[in-house]
Amino acid sequence: MEKLTPINQKITDFIYEKPDVAVVLLQQFGYNIDLKTATLQQINKLVYGAIYANNDQKFAQALENAISNDGQSNFVGALITTVVGGVISGVFGAKQGDKNRDLQKQIALSQLAMNEKLSQERLRAEQETARLGILANSLESYRTTLQKESTIRLRDTWLYVTGLGVGLGVIYGVYLIGSDL
Repeated sequence: MEKLTPINQKITDFIYEKPDVAVVLLQQFGYNIDLKTATLQQINKLVYGAIYANNDQKFAQALENAISNDGQSNFVGALITTVVGGVISGVFGAKQGDKNRDLQKQIALSQLAMNEKLSQERLRAEQETARLGILANSLESYRTTLQKESTIRLRDTWLYVTGLGVGLGVIYGVYLIGSDL
């Protein structure tokens, strides 16, 4: 299976990690997408369409800046800017047929990468759900144990109080019997 180029992998990772930023960028450049209803697939299609099919250099530059300003050091940011600029310039110089074919290929590869990330997130969520289920069972068991112990202690306290009352009653009875004599 063919893999994404490093630049396209960075774009895909950026879309996955910061989809809201990608949507805002798309909206700023006139692409029709709503932040509340956007999906990763829609964002992918529009971003790669803007870069490969529409040759939107201003959008590509804004996306490049957004990616490079995402916590990267100056050297890495400059390297990414240089490489992304070179790739984007190369992309803009290609023929229209190659662009469309490349666009479809990049969208498909990006979708595969996105699906892989989503399946990993689903597995993490399932594992977390299982862990939370075990914790809930443990807490339920602990609550039941505490409730049983408190009931036993309460019963034992009543037995102690009753025994103490009977004992005091016997002592007082013996005192009364002894005081009549």
